[in-house]
Amino acid sequence: MALPKRVADLQPEPSPEEARPGVRHAHPVADVTGFEAGEGANWRPSWQIFLPTLAIGLLYFGVWGYFHLIGRAEASLSRLSLIVLGVGVPLLAVHAFLRYQTIRIQVVENAVRYHPGWPKDMPVDMPLELIDRVKVRKGISGRLFGLGTLVLHLTSGQKVAVTDLRWPEEARDAIENAMKSEVAQVQAGVQPA
Repeated sequence: MALPKRVADLQPEPSPEEARPGVRHAHPVADVTGFEAGEGANWRPSWQIFLPTLAIGLLYFGVWGYFHLIGRAEASLSRLSLIVLGVGVPLLAVHAFLRYQTIRIQVVENAVRYHPGWPKDMPVDMPLELIDRVKVRKGISGRLFGLGTLVLHLTSGQKVAVTDLRWPEEARDAIENAMKSEVAQVQAGVQPA
């Protein structure tokens, strides 16, 4: 492929709507006032998102305490534990807090609005017609505490995962009900908005 000779020859790539008119696409949402206000059903993460940070903090505090009790507070592992406690644990706590504040999913009219959490910057509206099926994945902690990952399987074969959700089964059921409602509208000849 030949490179353009001048900057003026560069053409911006068309947006998905321009490339395939009439086909709905997922798109970032700039105005998130309804999302932030929690209009409609809104699922958020669980407080258990902080448990790994807490476990790491307790583990390194235990190592430091052990070395302190046996009189080897100046040992390398003791110092390493203090460094992890002073630097690593606060960074993990900030990361968990930012994810806790940003992860959410909401069923809006003819779309699922989701934010997979920090470091992603904007929520995305995924049209219901692009969602093939919705699954919930749970690990051991998810079964214990009632949290899990909501996976949207798209018609393109891609997957979108929103992790650490509290009550992901309710979110799945709401999305599936919205998908059935949209299919019923299309079959009845009513064009969804």
